[in-house]
This record gives sequence, structure tokens and C-alpha cells, in this order.
Amino acid sequence: MSGDIFAGFRVLGFDLETTGFNARTERIVEYALVGSDIDGGHINLQSLVNPEKRIPFEASNVHGIKDRDVKLSGAFSQHIKKIAEMMEGAIIVGHNVIKFDWKFLEMECMRAGVETPRPRAIIDTYVIAKKLKIPGRHTLGILCKKYSINLENAHRADADAGATLFLLWEMMKAYPRFFRGSIDDLQDSLSGIRSDDSLGPGLIDLEPIEGSGGNLRISDIGIIVAFGKHKGRSLEEIKKKDQRYLHWLFSPSSPIPQSVSEKYKYEFLD
Repeated sequence: MSGDIFAGFRVLGFDLETTGFNARTERIVEYALVGSDIDGGHINLQSLVNPEKRIPFEASNVHGIKDRDVKLSGAFSQHIKKIAEMMEGAIIVGHNVIKFDWKFLEMECMRAGVETPRPRAIIDTYVIAKKLKIPGRHTLGILCKKYSINLENAHRADADAGATLFLLWEMMKAYPRFFRGSIDDLQDSLSGIRSDDSLGPGLIDLEPIEGSGGNLRISDIGIIVAFGKHKGRSLEEIKKKDQRYLHWLFSPSSPIPQSVSEKYKYEFLD
């Protein structure tokens, strides 16, 4: 099914609660990473955070977190190591995560003097809803109601993070054609690089090499790469134009499993 797009990755719903809306002046008061590891094991990393400033009444009125609740929770700098370990190489799923949550994370990392975590991909369900032209407003609460997702304790990080994952699964079931390509295809589509609504046109209809996760496919002109900068090109063509890329493609750091690489690398590497 369309869920194969995330096979082999840690997939985490991500949400923050904050003291306000401006990432430059406001701070994080709660974070949550909820989802599954590569082996299917459940992940639930969440905590309150001391924002080192007063939490405005207006913010507390939304998420219910008050100054006394975060007093002993530790500053963000005490939490970032665990957050980064979970996010590194993972697929991060959030609602309006690109314009809101990720901006806050970047600013907090800057204040702490550390690098921002490097996930494999960031998937924004708000952007997907806009891209798919789902009728109505695209708030998390309204979309969850539309797909009959129970959102108890809304505006707390763990509840919103988990609900966002359920929302993504429901949209994948409702619009399977949109999720037929690779994770790179999905990111390209959401970023506007691709203007079509079906990911991987043409390529998706080619038979995949067994065990490659759809990243290598069989065509009349040979084996085709179905992701990345040489997407749509054959291994023969890449061999002539970009030997360096080909060496990376068959290396342990590439998304091609070594069991598959071993079958083909001696044929194409000089």
C-alpha cells in the first residue's frame, strides 16, 4: 500500500507548545515526538521545557501550561541532545510544522549553540491538505474531525503529534495516488518542484527491482534510478556521466540495500 513510502524509516509525529507565535522572541514550553522506529517499536519522547521567561496568560489559556508546571523541567539546552538523536535520519511529520514548529526548533538550537537536527524528510500535513485541495479549513482540529480522528487533549504536544500521524495515514488512504512515489518524490511535490498530483509519473508504473524499495526499476533501456538527482536515468547513462554518483549509489550510505547493491555494482562500477 502507500505506506511503503515510509518503509525502513523512523517516522515521528512532531509538535511543540510555545509561549507565543513569534519564533524570534517566544520560546518552547513543551515538545513531543511520537511514532515508530525502523523496527516497528513505539517511540514516545515528550517533556515540558522551562522557557526561561514568563508564559503569557493567553498562551496558557490555549495549552494549559503555566509557569509553575515548567519550573523544574530544564531549559531547552538540556533537552536538545535527546531530540536530535531521535530526529537524525527520521521522517518528521507535523501540522504546519515547516512554518511554525521547525522555525522554533531552529531558533532554540541557535540560542543553545548547537546544530539543528537533520531528519531524512519533513512532511507537513497542512501543506498536503492544501496541495490536495481538501475542502474546508485546514486546521488540525477540523481535519481530524473530517477523518473521524479522536483529538482529545488538543493543544498538548503529545496529543497533537499523535493526531497528526493518524491524519497523514487517513490522507494516504483517501489519496493513494499522491503517495505512490518515493519520499523524495513526496518532498518535491510538497515543495512545488513537481506540479503534478501523481508522484513519479511513468516511473511508478515500471516494475521495481526486488528489495530496492522502488528506488531501482526495470525498463526497456535497462535499470532506472527512481529517486534523487539522476531520477529517470538508466544506470548505463549514469555510468557514462557521473561515476562518482554511481559509487555512492552502491555504497552503504545510499538508500539501496547492500543485498541489492551486491547484485549490480560489479556490472556498472569501473
